[in-house]
Amino acid sequence: MPHKTKVGLQLSVGGLGDLSFNDSAYAGLREAQQLHGIEFQTATWENPMLNAINLENWAKEDFDLIIAIGYGNAAPLSEVAARYPNQRFASIDVAAEGSNVWSATYREYEGDFVVGVLAALVTQTHMVGFMGGGVTPVVRRIELGFAQGVKNVDSSISFISDYVGEFDDPLKGRLLAETQFTLGADVIYQVAGRCGLGAIEAANEFGRWIISTGGDHSDLAPNAVLTSRIKNVGKPILDVIESVVADRFEGGVIKSYGFAEGGLMMAPIRPSVFKVVTPAIQNIMQEVQAQVISGKIKVELEE
Repeated sequence: MPHKTKVGLQLSVGGLGDLSFNDSAYAGLREAQQLHGIEFQTATWENPMLNAINLENWAKEDFDLIIAIGYGNAAPLSEVAARYPNQRFASIDVAAEGSNVWSATYREYEGDFVVGVLAALVTQTHMVGFMGGGVTPVVRRIELGFAQGVKNVDSSISFISDYVGEFDDPLKGRLLAETQFTLGADVIYQVAGRCGLGAIEAANEFGRWIISTGGDHSDLAPNAVLTSRIKNVGKPILDVIESVVADRFEGGVIKSYGFAEGGLMMAPIRPSVFKVVTPAIQNIMQEVQAQVISGKIKVELEE
């Protein structure tokens, strides 16, 4: 029988069912299974120490590729990879250390700046909000890109930013979004994993707007979700699995994903919000996106 490639995927906080980061990763795993007949196991998020045990068990079982996604898994993966130099590892969303580790990072700012411009163009209260999940370098970088997009349109717009402190509690996300709406924000950019699902509910009930991340969440609240800046976590997972299947895996490599590589996408603007995100605004968004990608617009990622 031909050898079946065995892959282990350590999930991040929030787990499957988040309609975002983890679900996107799992979709990439399933696509690889359909295309290449791989076998795979997944492990839910516990904590960094227990996650490291999952990674080590897969290494001991001689899995062909061991993948971990998200900021909280980068250190455990680097530690385990150092102990198993002959195994292949992949870190998604954060660069990890090791000559046997392939990493994927994202140029989120290509989309974050664009949705910042969108928020600034549609706000009627002259106040926009940002809601993060955990305070990680990735989410902070996303906030910076978004804030610069807002200020690029109108530097006098009030900008409020809060973090839930975690990624997996929709109720806390909802309460934080309600607070921002009560303070006067009429559009929020949520980057909070499963917490963001609660924020979408709040926007719908308050009759306000929200811009989402992870997946296309327009169906959850067609009149409230203006668009989603989608991070395709499945794309690098499929890419690195295919490199193992084709025997061309390269460790010590960090690959950057943006729109051009299929790592980022903008969800289509639905007709239900055309009165808000008008054709003129959509044209501005497309023009700004092209200028950010080309480098004509520079986004500063350091505070």
